[in-house]
Amino acid sequence: MLVEPPDYVGNVWAVDGLRLTSAPVRIVYRDFAGVHGGERPTIVLLHGSPGRKEEFDNLAPILARSGRVVVPDLPGFGSSTRALPDYSSRAHALYVRQLLDRLGVQRVHVLGYSMGGGVALSFADLAPERLASLTMLSAVGVQEMELTGDYYANHAVHAAQLGALWLLREGTPHMGLLDDTMLGVPYARNFYDSDQRPLRAALAHLVAPMLIIHGLDDPQVPIEAAREHWRLVPQSELITLPGNHFLLFSDTAFLGSAIADFVRRAATGRAPARNDADPERVRLAAARFDPMTLPKVRGIAAVVFGGVLAVGVWLASGVASVAAGMFVARGRITVGIALIGCLVGEGAAGVTKYIRAPDTGRGSAVFSSLVSAMQSVVFLSLSVIVSSALLSVTALRASSPYTQATIVIALVAGLLQALLAAATDRRRRMLVSRWRRLTRWEFWPPWVFYPPLLVYLVYLMAKHRSATVFTAANPAILAGGVVGESKHAILEGLAGSGDYVARSCLVGGSLSPEAKLCGAGNWMASQRLTFPIVVKPNCGQRGSGVVIVRSEDGLADALAQSSVDTIVQEYVGGAEFGVFYYRPPSEPRGRIFSVTEKRFPIVVGDGRRTLEQLILHDDRAVCAARLYLDRHRDALSSVPAAGEAVPLAELGTHCRGALFLDGGQVVSPALEERFDRIARGFEGFYFGRFDVRLEGGIEEFRAGRGFKIIELNGVTSEATHIYHPGTPLAAAYRVLMRQWQIAFEIGAENRLRGVPPTSAWTIVRLARDYARISRRHLREGESARVDAPRAAA
Repeated sequence: MLVEPPDYVGNVWAVDGLRLTSAPVRIVYRDFAGVHGGERPTIVLLHGSPGRKEEFDNLAPILARSGRVVVPDLPGFGSSTRALPDYSSRAHALYVRQLLDRLGVQRVHVLGYSMGGGVALSFADLAPERLASLTMLSAVGVQEMELTGDYYANHAVHAAQLGALWLLREGTPHMGLLDDTMLGVPYARNFYDSDQRPLRAALAHLVAPMLIIHGLDDPQVPIEAAREHWRLVPQSELITLPGNHFLLFSDTAFLGSAIADFVRRAATGRAPARNDADPERVRLAAARFDPMTLPKVRGIAAVVFGGVLAVGVWLASGVASVAAGMFVARGRITVGIALIGCLVGEGAAGVTKYIRAPDTGRGSAVFSSLVSAMQSVVFLSLSVIVSSALLSVTALRASSPYTQATIVIALVAGLLQALLAAATDRRRRMLVSRWRRLTRWEFWPPWVFYPPLLVYLVYLMAKHRSATVFTAANPAILAGGVVGESKHAILEGLAGSGDYVARSCLVGGSLSPEAKLCGAGNWMASQRLTFPIVVKPNCGQRGSGVVIVRSEDGLADALAQSSVDTIVQEYVGGAEFGVFYYRPPSEPRGRIFSVTEKRFPIVVGDGRRTLEQLILHDDRAVCAARLYLDRHRDALSSVPAAGEAVPLAELGTHCRGALFLDGGQVVSPALEERFDRIARGFEGFYFGRFDVRLEGGIEEFRAGRGFKIIELNGVTSEATHIYHPGTPLAAAYRVLMRQWQIAFEIGAENRLRGVPPTSAWTIVRLARDYARISRRHLREGESARVDAPRAAA
């Protein structure tokens, strides 16, 4: 008579990856002695997740009539050790192997139920010589049949689940009630740590006899998973039963009889191994996986799929809607799941828009959300039609599901986005804007444009045997002008040039708003200056935080918004030029390397079109349409009068909309002499760009008169005439490389004269400090509207 055994404890070593550590782990297990006499097969039963050994309380006694049955609580579950470094199926397989070593068992018949199937397959892969047979009961296996079918998408879902359960456990005063719950952190870690991708190979290499039992209506692990396992293992036997994932509890008597018979046949050599497989089954197993056999998601997988889709629609409505249509066309999800996911995602996006919108704009936010929801439904419908047509192509049907997804989503999303882009005049012009920014290198982002130049800089560093020797090019400026230099200190260094430098004062960032305004007002009065006036951060780059204010209220607002040291500077309203100058220390005279004419773009009204239409239909303005539309968003619907000129930018910075032209025609001996005299008056300056505004005309400037310096930049300034429209990219790189070659040469010469280059660590520290304070600068989107005029004649 069989007596239910007590619980035993086996002590093994903790597993971290494939490495055994010195930390002890307790495995609690039951050992059913089974029949007496003769060679007894040993059967190991592995539960799912979440699960415990008690799941087999009814099945284990039946199997024990045929042999010894060992039923462990896998570590992390039941009464075994809960805290582990690795909860993966592969780690559990190593725990099972250690337990068998402790019990002195060499060969076993393994049954894996649900997630225990992953443990069983991992055991078969790690110790094939110890596997006598394998039974997969409602078991997981190949990755493609799990949830979304994609490892990375599933991993993200499992990460979200783990994070939620961890926060619930750690952030809730549960008095220990959540420590041992089934759906706890160990359960979530088991799914998060496990990787099912290797299981396909484990099945393909399985030699031992195999029995697969699965429910036809299993919502957790679809029946298609069992059929794919049967195909991959040519010697396997498949039994399908009416029922769901819990056949273990509903059909225990039948399962016990079928499994016991299989174990007896496997133990006596009557169950087929791989060498005994039908040749036709072997040929079928070697065939390529057909992605069109992927099942339609049901149950928890459908909920997860819908949730992932909703998040995708919330983040990127168009692409996610197209992806949903592609999965509907492939038969992975129903139209209902796709529609619900799209609408829930759009609802979440609508709530976000509503919360963020000001009270006066919440009506438009609701309308915008409804339009977006309708657009998602249209995208979904159209993509189902187009995807169905694309998936009918034989070559695409034969490709992997991930290749299918990439091709179909790219094609359908591109088609639908193109149709949407062409739907209105505004969208068509924005498409033109994107195209021109893509095809004109002057609009490329820095991470695209600068890598070739960085390669050349590495060459210069190696040539001069110093990574930072160029910082010695300007001993008078902090780090040569790389980052973090004080613009006010530089202007003070140019004070000897008198009226050629725009007047300015420094307002401390730590002062109260009242003290800032009082100090700036007193300085303006002492200099007899009136509005407009320029306000800009003492440490800034690329025009960040620069404001032109035209009233006392505007000045008060600009100073109040800034928490850093700020320069208040005389406004010079004429044309702006950038003059790039350099002088080797060993030479008595310097020279002008480059001159850039900076023009401030305008659009001229015709009395019919709105400002938005004027911007979008201007050949140059359309290239920076997003910038101009955002900057003038409060006036886009206005209609400028015929002949009215509307300025789109007032600051001479390319990234803020100014047009840069090659101004080399203004260079003259008189102009070069003037800038050489100014530069030599600033002791320790040899290389950089003067930004100047003209008080007179071009001819007066050519004669070296009628201008004021508003800023001087050091070694990281550029010869910006390269941004002249139509300049070949190769020519631009040649200019920049020559510029940096000169900077390194001047720095190397100063190094020989005893000027130490700034260390790389100091540059990193300065960059970090600048990044910290630059976050407190005036944001351009807000500051550009401070007292800005709507139009100028």
